Amino acid sequence: MRDIQGFVSDYIKGKKHLHLEIGIVTKEDIEYHSFGNPPKQNIVAPEHRLFEIGSLTKVFTSMLLLELEHQQRLSADDTASKYIHLGKNDYLKKITLKHLATHTSGLPRLAPNLSSKKNRYNPYSRYTEQDLLAFLADADYTEQIGKFEYSNTGMGLLGYILCKVTDRTYDDLLKKYITTPLHMMETAALLNTEQNSRLVNGHTSTGKVMPHWDLNGVHDGAGAIKSSVHDMSLFVQANLNEEHPLASAMQQSHVPIRIGESELYFGWQEDTALDQNILWHNGGTFGATSYLAINKEQGVGVVLLSNYCFGSADRVDEYLDAIYKFLTKKDLYPLTFLEPVGKDLLEFVMRNH
Repeated sequence: MRDIQGFVSDYIKGKKHLHLEIGIVTKEDIEYHSFGNPPKQNIVAPEHRLFEIGSLTKVFTSMLLLELEHQQRLSADDTASKYIHLGKNDYLKKITLKHLATHTSGLPRLAPNLSSKKNRYNPYSRYTEQDLLAFLADADYTEQIGKFEYSNTGMGLLGYILCKVTDRTYDDLLKKYITTPLHMMETAALLNTEQNSRLVNGHTSTGKVMPHWDLNGVHDGAGAIKSSVHDMSLFVQANLNEEHPLASAMQQSHVPIRIGESELYFGWQEDTALDQNILWHNGGTFGATSYLAINKEQGVGVVLLSNYCFGSADRVDEYLDAIYKFLTKKDLYPLTFLEPVGKDLLEFVMRNH
């Protein structure tokens, strides 16, 4: 086992309710590390605790698109209007499923008619299919098509369309095409009773417990999945290998495609580490953060799951922090991000692999 305490020491500081689970993955092996303050009575092994993985879900949604395309159920070049019938809206005739999967549809991060005031701590829970269709009925972002703009709305719409095409729920699609073939039995959009008992409480950076998010079906494709570091490590390992049922779709997702003036990926973001290409994604809810990255050249990857979010969901905390910082020149609630920890850890693995 590698000694990685130094990589996480700053991140775990001050988080008295923390569960931080890490998977270090190669083509042949998975190594788990756990940090934080788990209650003594907790009998669940750390690698089997479940977390909200937030926007890491988007990688799975893009994978579902590619897998369904391989099975000739649809094409990534199909327009949204083929599946969303809203009369004369020409904009939906111009954007494709490929645009949705690469955040180039022009759709905004959040639909203008999604108001968090309805449920501040669970902001997607009351946004319905009717709300989505009402927004799309006269949506027109034609001028932005082909330009990258990260969009929960777009990826949620993609998941919604995949469900319509197959007449299945997002959770059913996930099980049929990804989690069952890869033996990821702890990964789901809808948890059963036993799985729910292993779902850890999420916290803001101030330590407040936050409710788990309900994406209400409409945004499932953008962020509904819950998983364990055990399962997410299996997912990373599958991305590094080529002998499993999803290999073709996964390998396709690793190859950039030209859209507008950019080279983009289905679901993934691109970066470099030690002058080598890496593919990564992160995720966040009001009570959890996640990070996943792979380096295909060396066949290594990392997964980090935390039950603390990036910041605070409460404006009172923000005001208190601002006042404290003004008086003391220090942060009352210092924000520590998971991505730098994950990238540093991946570079460490790359150097020592």
